[in-house]
Amino acid sequence: MVKSLEVDESVIQSLKGFVCSHDNLGLLKKDRVVYRTKNPKSPYYAVISGGGSGHEPLHAGFVGENFLTAAVCGDVFASPSTKQILNAVKLANKDENCKGVLLIAKNYTGDVLHFGLTSERARSLGINCENLIVGEDVSVNSKFVGRRALAGTVLAHKLVSAFATTNASNYDLSDVVNFGKLINKNMITIGAALDHCKVPGRKFESSLKETQMELGLGIHNEPGVETLEPIPSVYDLIKEKMLKRLFKKEGDDTSFVDIKSSDEVLLLVNNLGGLSNFAISSIVFTTLSLLKEEYDVKPKVVLAGTYVTAFNSPGFSLTLMNLSEINNVSKGSYGVDNIVDLLKLETDAAGWNSDFKCFTKDELEGFLGDNENEQIEEADSENLNKIGKVNYQRLSQMLKSGCESLKKAEPHITHLDSQVGDGDCGYTLVNGCDGILKNLPKWEKNNYSFSQLLHNLSEVIEESMGGTSGGLYSIFISGCLSGLLEEAKSDSDAEVDSTILSTVLNKGLDVLFKYTKAREGDSTMIDALEPFIRKFKDTNGDFTAAFKAAEEGMNKTAEYQAKFGRASYVGESSTKYADPGAVGVVEFLKGISEAL
Repeated sequence: MVKSLEVDESVIQSLKGFVCSHDNLGLLKKDRVVYRTKNPKSPYYAVISGGGSGHEPLHAGFVGENFLTAAVCGDVFASPSTKQILNAVKLANKDENCKGVLLIAKNYTGDVLHFGLTSERARSLGINCENLIVGEDVSVNSKFVGRRALAGTVLAHKLVSAFATTNASNYDLSDVVNFGKLINKNMITIGAALDHCKVPGRKFESSLKETQMELGLGIHNEPGVETLEPIPSVYDLIKEKMLKRLFKKEGDDTSFVDIKSSDEVLLLVNNLGGLSNFAISSIVFTTLSLLKEEYDVKPKVVLAGTYVTAFNSPGFSLTLMNLSEINNVSKGSYGVDNIVDLLKLETDAAGWNSDFKCFTKDELEGFLGDNENEQIEEADSENLNKIGKVNYQRLSQMLKSGCESLKKAEPHITHLDSQVGDGDCGYTLVNGCDGILKNLPKWEKNNYSFSQLLHNLSEVIEESMGGTSGGLYSIFISGCLSGLLEEAKSDSDAEVDSTILSTVLNKGLDVLFKYTKAREGDSTMIDALEPFIRKFKDTNGDFTAAFKAAEEGMNKTAEYQAKFGRASYVGESSTKYADPGAVGVVEFLKGISEAL
């Protein structure tokens, strides 16, 4: 049995209490956005991050001067909504000195989708907004999903934020993004813990015996990649398991950063929440000693403490960053002579330890030899350029028919998903259809332009469907909106014909591909959606031919092994059934074809 203190309305209460105890912070209560109350008096780029709660001091603890402009806090281990994030963006953009907004998301599906969708919506509102995805976990390396984000997230926050504050006059927002990618490319992390954490309000569950621990676990109670039994000593754990994974050579599945003895290196030892300061300090010294003994690596910068947690998880993580490589590239490309100077840039962020240690190689050598040394609500659709004339009566009938066709197919889709997934695909799609059907009368009454319709569709889909499917469809529609605004420019009288529609759909697909690595042959909704869009373009708007291509793509999914979603977990058994997401696409298109 694991004891824990339980609190009511834990997220908002925690945020209110945190802001009440820090004079430099404010709170948008409804959206759970913690923001700094004082911004630079000179031009700067705002940096906003966020994600699920339960990782404190991440994210709110790193809001402050030369650090995050704001943090958006979701429910426990759950991404905040696009609406929450967008309101944070709007708040930041109100400052006359803000030249643009960078959104930093951890590489988890919900965060990537919602932060990505926010950037698309922000740009459609005329806000200079870009995205940066952080992930550095060496324990996993899916070529489809990528690396998970762990404690290295905080280093990215600090360095990118400091650069965005001090270099806004000399560099574009795209340069800030590229600088962030350079940071992410040169850091690696591995975690280990004795057990899972106890989430407030939930029953504690663990599959581990008292004689076991896990290596390579995430920060959301995900299981590790390896169970260790018996529990090794700290020395053996770091030497034989953690450092060996961090120093895997080029060509290994989980090798990411080449670190040589001549390189200047940063070491971050992060407490996952349940270890004592005594233990963390001991782990720091053991790690430094082993780096020197096993790899002849002597870190220049050493940070240790509680930065990214999983509530009370009894574990820690090790992060290494190759400062030399970053310095070499940034000096030529971004004018940064010393990354350490950005780390040292003064901040009042509550969770950051500004008093970290910097060594020369000789200093660390001597030290290691002596063990005794020491908000904002507004009607966004009304602010859009009103682009694209449509026959609303006809369009409404097509959407209605598509939704009704999909709803009729729900039992079949649910059955398919029960075989290869978790059985909720049909219900999720129906929720999206219900959201559209509920709003159709209002949209028709207001006689919205096509641009306004796409904006509203994106919002309704995300809110009504939720989850990964809602995020994917919403991003696709937002991408269509971007394509429309680019194609029709400011021509409010432009009729939406097959040529414009083809361009819009292809743009939507291109944007969607920015946020998912799924492609034809991966047994997803893409297997029906992409052939439809490509054939529609190739045939100059022949819906019948495009629909047939979508059907053919759907049928092929029964031959493919799923690589994404929960269906990917069942292996070859997924090849027996058509992908439920692809079936949903086809059923919706079938309804539209019947209304033509």
